[in-house]
Amino acid sequence: MRAQSSLRHVDFDATRTPVPLRKTRAFMKEPRILIADPQSETAGRISPLLRTLSPHVVEADDGEGLERAVLEQGPFDLVVSNSRLPGQSGLQVLARVRQAGVTTPFIILASLHEHSLRVFVSDGDGIVLSSRMVNADNFATLAADLIAKSAR
Repeated sequence: MRAQSSLRHVDFDATRTPVPLRKTRAFMKEPRILIADPQSETAGRISPLLRTLSPHVVEADDGEGLERAVLEQGPFDLVVSNSRLPGQSGLQVLARVRQAGVTTPFIILASLHEHSLRVFVSDGDGIVLSSRMVNADNFATLAADLIAKSAR
């Protein structure tokens, strides 16, 4: 028998507007977010959520562009990448920039399942890589938490 998911299923709807981040002592500047997701289905759902967290969103089209942006245009407060990018994958880029000493938190989008996304998360310490299923609310909260932690 399949276990029931504890996730509340909320569609990744581009018309939803999550609560913007509040500027706190640990979060006094507008965060910079880098997104690399050439797949229009997930990009169309994720990009609007990220833009509610920050007006400073930089986009990359492929793995090489993602790596170049992280290394040359950083620092960013959060990087969100599709796992399947043209050229290097999001996970390959993550490994390469970690070797270069970059500790920016990463969210790697692995797959879309109905109303949820499977993501891999690497925190600002550059050590933790976890896998989880998130819905729109969970994704916005996860991104906001990673940004807030990177601002400390």
